[in-house]
Amino acid sequence: MSNGATYSRVLINISNPEDYRFFKRVFAAPGASACKIDFVANNLIMYVYLKLKGETVFMPRRKRGRTCREDNFSIRTGRLTQTQADRVYSGFFDFIERHQPKHRWDLYILPSGRLASQSALADYARGNGARGGGTRANGIDLLYTGYGNIGNKTFADPQGTDMQSYLYQHVEILDDYPVDIEAFRRWKHDYTQARMQKHVIGQARKLDFKTVFQKFVQVLGCRIEAVLGLAGENAYGFDELKKLKKADDVALDEMDWETPYLFFPLQVSTDAQIILNYSKGSVIDGLKDAIAIARKKGLRLVIKPHPAEINQAIPAILSQLRREHGFLIVNENTFRLLDRAEEVVTINSTVGLEAKLLDKSVTFLGNTFYAHFDERRLAAYIEHYLVDEDYFRDTPFSEANFAKLMERARLSTLERSESEVA
Repeated sequence: MSNGATYSRVLINISNPEDYRFFKRVFAAPGASACKIDFVANNLIMYVYLKLKGETVFMPRRKRGRTCREDNFSIRTGRLTQTQADRVYSGFFDFIERHQPKHRWDLYILPSGRLASQSALADYARGNGARGGGTRANGIDLLYTGYGNIGNKTFADPQGTDMQSYLYQHVEILDDYPVDIEAFRRWKHDYTQARMQKHVIGQARKLDFKTVFQKFVQVLGCRIEAVLGLAGENAYGFDELKKLKKADDVALDEMDWETPYLFFPLQVSTDAQIILNYSKGSVIDGLKDAIAIARKKGLRLVIKPHPAEINQAIPAILSQLRREHGFLIVNENTFRLLDRAEEVVTINSTVGLEAKLLDKSVTFLGNTFYAHFDERRLAAYIEHYLVDEDYFRDTPFSEANFAKLMERARLSTLERSESEVA
């Protein structure tokens, strides 16, 4: 690391144009000019895309000889079999073993960190397959990024996202940040009132020609990767196109605002938060838990389906469970539903964080650091731990926020150093 503050060579694991645009903004920030960035693609489409952009980009080939850990998202979602994931993992580990001595990258950026390729890079950085976070056995730092789940914010952590993060394991670090509670309460009031008027969920999907064409190109890329032996993160066949159907709409109920209720927002059934961070691994099991909790508390249950759901089975299951248990299925403004609810139950959705902004009692069924937030920690998380940059906008990245990202990659090292001194 040059000057102890930034990095000289950075390798970014890249999956999609969205991440690419974000990191191009990051490294165009003032103070980033001395840092050279390279990319390693985990699919052929991104490899070609970045080649056309004139970037330095690599695409490893599949290898044999190593095993990818079983809790990997690629395996759990059926994108890869265990054997296929092992070969992707082996290919990326072989790639980094061969290229690291030449390129001497001092930081790997792994958006989300849930894929087989990302596990290989992280394991190498931590020391030839060693588990645990931030050991830097090979002198390489790690940075994981994701959407901040609050407007104009980005999440960054040196160990992972969600329950894999350094923050999840050391939530007490939020207690060290200075917080102005009164200023936070004013911000919280303005933020929630604005969302009460208009709350748009950006993940809503449209099954138009563009979506179908993109899926076709993705599947075609997977087939070419298989022929060429490239270490792609998906192994889709053309039968995948048959699954590309938006879930049927479920019949909605009229909202009863007068009867006290418990609110349960549904997450997408394939959400990584459910698959990796909830022991039961199913949104329907989460709903059944919410039914039991509402019954125990003597409250009516109100649920809201997720607009991005494409699982054709979900609407029929919801309708059947509604007939059996008498809950309401509505599509009202989420913040209004939160504001009027007696209590909220969620697996580990962003809505749980939003409920805390409204000072609601929240039960988290899954593993999330949100569950350990009081008002002060919530303020510290939003004001300090999150980075004040929107993942999706094309606005210039500030020098201060670039420095914050670079420091975040060193957080676990700095924490240990300070504790050793103490």
